Amino acid sequence: MYALIAVILFIDMAILVLSNGYSGGSYSVMHYQFARWAFTNPENLLNSWANPFFTLLAAPFALLGFKSLQLMNIILGILSGYFAYRVAKELKMKSPLLALVICSFTPVFMMTFYGGTTEIMFAFVAILGTFLLIKNKFFAGAIVISLLPLIRLDGLILLPVYAIYFIRWRKIKFLPLLLSATVFYSLIGMLFGKEIFWLFDGVKIWSDSIFGHGPFYQYILRSPGFFGIPNEIFFVTGLVAGLWLYIRERNEYSQEFVLVVLPFVIYFLAHSFAWWQGIGNSQGLSRYMAAIVPFMAVMATRGLYLFAKMFFIIFKSEAVRIGALILGFASIIHIPFAIQNYPVSLSSTDWALSDAAEYIKANSLDTKKIYYTDPAVFYFLNKNPKCNSCIEVKNAEQLKLMQNSDLLVFDVTFATLKGINFDSVLYSSRYKLIQVFKPETPAQTFGKPYFVALLERSDIDSLTMLENQKIISGANKSYATLVKYDFDSSTPTDTITVSTSKINRTAYFRIPKRNRNYLVSETKLDTINPIQPITLKVSYRQFRKTSDENLRYFVEAVSNESTLYKRVFEVDTPAQANPDEWHDISFILILHNIEVTPELVIRTGFWNKRKGEFLIDDYKVEVAVK
Repeated sequence: MYALIAVILFIDMAILVLSNGYSGGSYSVMHYQFARWAFTNPENLLNSWANPFFTLLAAPFALLGFKSLQLMNIILGILSGYFAYRVAKELKMKSPLLALVICSFTPVFMMTFYGGTTEIMFAFVAILGTFLLIKNKFFAGAIVISLLPLIRLDGLILLPVYAIYFIRWRKIKFLPLLLSATVFYSLIGMLFGKEIFWLFDGVKIWSDSIFGHGPFYQYILRSPGFFGIPNEIFFVTGLVAGLWLYIRERNEYSQEFVLVVLPFVIYFLAHSFAWWQGIGNSQGLSRYMAAIVPFMAVMATRGLYLFAKMFFIIFKSEAVRIGALILGFASIIHIPFAIQNYPVSLSSTDWALSDAAEYIKANSLDTKKIYYTDPAVFYFLNKNPKCNSCIEVKNAEQLKLMQNSDLLVFDVTFATLKGINFDSVLYSSRYKLIQVFKPETPAQTFGKPYFVALLERSDIDSLTMLENQKIISGANKSYATLVKYDFDSSTPTDTITVSTSKINRTAYFRIPKRNRNYLVSETKLDTINPIQPITLKVSYRQFRKTSDENLRYFVEAVSNESTLYKRVFEVDTPAQANPDEWHDISFILILHNIEVTPELVIRTGFWNKRKGEFLIDDYKVEVAVK
């Protein structure tokens, strides 16, 4: 056990040291900032959105920086695996150490280590509570479980499940303790002038589907991506075997059923229902499931053992059984590295916030009064978002308080949530657009292209709107053409798929239903003098012959046969697109931290992974130059 923990810790720490980003997006940064500035702004410790107990425990770690907070998550994650092992051992499962390995290397769990969100702490407290109850430590177990709603409010979902256990084992006197932490924090809040139900401020269970919604079974369909296919196989096997044991020997299995199976199933179904109905502000995020991974790991432990035992029964060989066990181990450890990118880098949208912050610092604008929609920008500014000159914009009316020369850092996601329309700001003649910051690769939020804009409040000027439009469209930038094919006068070397039709007399490039790369080009930039970071603009016309398929685009930076940068993403086709129309498509790609040298080669092209059929015309790749 100790050897396994040491190996897991070494792997996780190596990833932490090598990573320059984080998982969880802006929500990770927001939780970090509440913790980081908790001793400067004590009200952060009683903020309902930030989850007060999480903020309390995270604050000492956050003082040392974001990586320290990530280290806290790594420690809690490994401890979650340790207690999953202890639970499996108490339930007399064979090879209980499997629970430690399965928990630590479940993809969604491992990736969440490197963020600042609350799921890992929730998982640790939940599995610790289960362990204490299995050991008949009812008082301590009830107190620990009562902390769940203060780490994530959806911990309220699990309180009735644990209440069933107290009732089943005739320990009803401990039931009130399940609400002890909630009552305690409610009273503390009242001492500081809050309402008695302040922990539920802003909670609208039957809220509008502001983040959208999807089918009830969506988490089931996506589960191979966040649990991993091997873990799912072992989990389902263990669950079926456990239920069969429940039918045969009910008393022996009832503890496991109530304390392991039910918390997993109820939490999973509750989030599935919330996303289906679009309630509780559910975003349908995969990371929600990290909170119940230790329970899944315990159930999968029995499944992996039975998987190996099946080979022993078939082949009558202990060596074959051990080989199957090793194969299961290998598949579990391999899967997070196969489906996720390590080390962890900044997400595409986080790069836009980072670039905005760098621009503000480089131009000494951080001394001005800054109005903002997404507080994550202050992480990159290394500044307290609650400073005297920092003002969070909570609604459009608040913008009227801005004075001349005040700055507004606007992002599409949070501005939309707060009911602020960018067009109304951009075309008001009172806001001068200083710069627009695009994500590293195209990203959409609420069906709109994501970007971050830096604006300055100014006097009314009839030319302001015109200048703003130039900046938002990119007309104020100079571009040098790297690749240009109209497929009439200029064509690629491979002309086999260039053709015309009765409907389209001009030539176009046909991408057939084959899984391969198309229109691949390699160019050098050392004589072009591009701006930093390297900014590519890709534009083309597309006729999508298959209505349910999207193309993928890739960009690579290679130097001396070493890949410095590689991104592949799906190009969203306009919502109104149909198989009978041509559509103009244009997007920006930003390559950060790439030094332009004579050896640097930029490789771009299409990847038709999903085997749709497309027609491409007027294809052009440009690079922004000084």
